[in-house]
Amino acid sequence: MYDRVKIKVEQSSKANITISTQLAENLNIGKRKWGFVSFGAKKLFADILISEELEYDDIVLSKKLADQLFIPSYPTYEVKVKGAEIILGPCIGILACQKNKDLSKRMLKEIALNVIDYGRINGAIITFSLDKVNKDNNTIEGYCYNPEKDTWDKGTFPYPLSIYRKSKLSRQWENHFLTFIGDSTFNNYNFDKWDTYKWFSKEVDIIDHIPRTIVYENKEDLFQMIENYQNIYAKPIGGMKGFGVIKINKEGEKIRFRYKKDDSNEDRLLEEGEELYREIDNLLRPGEFIIQQGIDLIKYDGGLVDFRCVMQKDESKKWQCSSMITRVGAKDSVVSNISSGGAAMPAMDLIKDVIASSHTEAFIFKERLISLCVKVCETLDQYGFNFGTLGLDLGVDTNKDIWLIEVNNRRPHPGIALRASDIQAYYNILSGPLRYGKALAGFGSEEEDKNAL
Repeated sequence: MYDRVKIKVEQSSKANITISTQLAENLNIGKRKWGFVSFGAKKLFADILISEELEYDDIVLSKKLADQLFIPSYPTYEVKVKGAEIILGPCIGILACQKNKDLSKRMLKEIALNVIDYGRINGAIITFSLDKVNKDNNTIEGYCYNPEKDTWDKGTFPYPLSIYRKSKLSRQWENHFLTFIGDSTFNNYNFDKWDTYKWFSKEVDIIDHIPRTIVYENKEDLFQMIENYQNIYAKPIGGMKGFGVIKINKEGEKIRFRYKKDDSNEDRLLEEGEELYREIDNLLRPGEFIIQQGIDLIKYDGGLVDFRCVMQKDESKKWQCSSMITRVGAKDSVVSNISSGGAAMPAMDLIKDVIASSHTEAFIFKERLISLCVKVCETLDQYGFNFGTLGLDLGVDTNKDIWLIEVNNRRPHPGIALRASDIQAYYNILSGPLRYGKALAGFGSEEEDKNAL
């Protein structure tokens, strides 16, 4: 962490910054009398004054400089020096929604959960809507988190140096922010189940963990897959939370369909003929479903088991596993999702009970799961995407082989950690995006910062 400072503003018509003697020495400002001060995307020339009377962690800005920087005084800032530039930050944006009318007190209260680890983040955390971005002077009207009052204070601010995207951006807007703040808008791409298969099935380190998958175009696709694998799944290409998943098995000359309809589990065993064809037409739409090789997943208390691994980048911009939770499906359900009646438990508990015979073996197996997750996340980095948080669903078959079931790139919900009574994981998932946002805004780990020089 860099030196933490508080900003004070004094009345002055000159553009100057005053720093304590000790802080100036620590920042290696030396004899410099003049340089420039930056906050967010704003940079302004200023006179540098050194004072023996100031407290170490106080920085005084003239009102003229503070007003031109659009810098609020109430956050706790970190400070660093790069050449002639004194940088105050981090300045992190949260794009909450498209329209300001939707940026309600309730939404701000929910977003405040992301700031739960403010003492580790520091700086100005600014929540805004897209329609309050002013392209003419590169400012945004929004709400900055006030750590002194635990409130969101309205104001006008410069463009932040990183933006956590909770709402969509057109390519035009992406290019606009790219021009002024660089490639620092993260969680910036949505992909579906078919993209997942197309990409990762070509990766040598991942292909053996991907179930065979095709896009459903006609009945012959289904018949061919079920002939090859006996047990298959049909899933909506853009589906979430297990909705619309159909388990299909071949039993002798008949085909069994199992799926959830409303609040009940449907189970239909049909032989080839018109009724079977109608069932397929009713359930599957060409081009909108994938057909996937079924995996003989391990079970617990009669329910299918998978693992939700939440992967997040930290201040070093490296992928870490913030949470690993086991999801256990409802008995006889075709999915493990909690929204479909499943339950959650700590991953290590399940691994010890079902997979491993010792604590050491359980630890090694968990590391295997994390290793695959890191490979997947780093591969997405290599594709050029900028994600800070991803939810990966992994399955384990009865041979203890690991399978990548799905990659959730739409902000995996932290509530699953609470279902497993893992409070620390819950906090990690919530605060993780801003830790990465801090790094993108230029205040990552000091080691990472040195490597960038």
